[in-house]
Amino acid sequence: MLAVRGVAKAFGPTKALSDASLAVRSGEVVALLGENGSGKSTLVKVLSGVVRPDAGELVLDGRPVRPGSPRDTLRAGIVTVYQEILVAPDLTVLDNLWLGSAAFTERSERARRRARAREVLDVLSPDPIALDGPVSALDLMQQQVCVIAQALLRDPRLLVLDEATSTLDVTLRDRLMAEVRRRCDEGAAALFISHRMDEVLAHADRFVALRGGVTVGELPRSGADAETLVRLVSGEEATAQRRSTRRGGHGLQRTVLEVSQLRIQPSSEPLDGIVRAGEIIGLAGLEGHGQDEFLQCLAGLRRPAAGEVVLRTGPHGAGTTVRNYRQAVRAGMAYVPRNRKTEGIAGVLSNLDNFTAPTLRRDARLGLLGRARRAARYRRFAEFVNLTAPPGKAVVHLSGGNQQKVIVSRWLAREPSVLLLNDPTRGVDLRTKQELYGVLERLADQGTTIVMLSTEVEELIGLMDRVLVFHGGSCAAVLDRSEATRERLVSAYFGHGSGATGSEEVR
Repeated sequence: MLAVRGVAKAFGPTKALSDASLAVRSGEVVALLGENGSGKSTLVKVLSGVVRPDAGELVLDGRPVRPGSPRDTLRAGIVTVYQEILVAPDLTVLDNLWLGSAAFTERSERARRRARAREVLDVLSPDPIALDGPVSALDLMQQQVCVIAQALLRDPRLLVLDEATSTLDVTLRDRLMAEVRRRCDEGAAALFISHRMDEVLAHADRFVALRGGVTVGELPRSGADAETLVRLVSGEEATAQRRSTRRGGHGLQRTVLEVSQLRIQPSSEPLDGIVRAGEIIGLAGLEGHGQDEFLQCLAGLRRPAAGEVVLRTGPHGAGTTVRNYRQAVRAGMAYVPRNRKTEGIAGVLSNLDNFTAPTLRRDARLGLLGRARRAARYRRFAEFVNLTAPPGKAVVHLSGGNQQKVIVSRWLAREPSVLLLNDPTRGVDLRTKQELYGVLERLADQGTTIVMLSTEVEELIGLMDRVLVFHGGSCAAVLDRSEATRERLVSAYFGHGSGATGSEEVR
């Protein structure tokens, strides 16, 4: 169906692609793998008509094509879903789904499109999404479902998923990939980009790897496993899966975080529990089942329906009841948000300016910022998280992994006692994930308490000391490291697990 041959693209002195080649045949799902900065996104933009290549060719159905715009590729049947959620927030869900299509005014046509939109949304989501409500009222995951539905409504011959599953939970990912497979069985094809190794191994027929803008290899499904793919992508011996051997905080006596009779919603079961210094606690569950809201309650960003959160970071374990975010930060808590583009970074500012935003008061003397002090702190924490980007570079030009390092490092600069992270490895490549895991383990070994929401099962298994699984707005199960297996986690996602409403079970 599609052949990409020797494509090159440079942006000024930066060569994003040098020699990218791949083929996608009708009926197959091809996984495009590579670290952040390897050229994947640039290649997707070439395929989508967003940028024009400097060299090379695209061949579709045996004929050379040179798309001049995204509209040209849409006409050719190539439809792309990006990682970044692209919606018109003030329009309804229905209008978003048909955005870019010819206007429809006749009542019969409107009814047909409404029925078709309902059909596709119901395939992707087990929970109904209202067509007439504003898309801005939906959560992040539901908005991405709408973006994917918009692409599927165009009946693409080639569907390009550029980390489009990074915001989806297990259920929604499985439903999407089942629909992709069904369409491929009918003659379509898919190019699939994901940093979740279990996901690509489960769904791809072939694997193509980019490194430094060059296609470095290809593997069939029969010859691929996690470690082989990591070696192909990185060029080094590495392990795709990890199992932390750190002791964790269970042997430490100091309680740092305590929840008492906490209800996320009025109908939730009350939750009691403590977290000790040096523990890494995972929060998990299907989207919308309470884990995000629980994390926000801990951070003071959301008021619980009942109960309280107490930070015991003062002298001799003195406690502070968390009532709002500012108070939580002053008491020694830091929160890394989920959506780095809209909540985490100021894109027009430099890495240094983004990094020093939470610590400006420490750098000021008599109302003036100390440049040397700022630069020294940046170098110290950039080294800690292995951030090599120059401080003066605009953060918007960094890869997703390096942007996340800037966000994490700036909160580490406040030296928090409790670090809360909301899905911090979403859309981050394998190497950067491993580096972030190492950072978190070093922090925990130094006594920092870490509570981390994750949508990746392998991450929950390999990194956490304990995992709290939420279902229906309540904590449905608590799994120690020795108990956390894929089968038990996924079972708990659907409410099939040991209850955990008593304080002893959460400790």
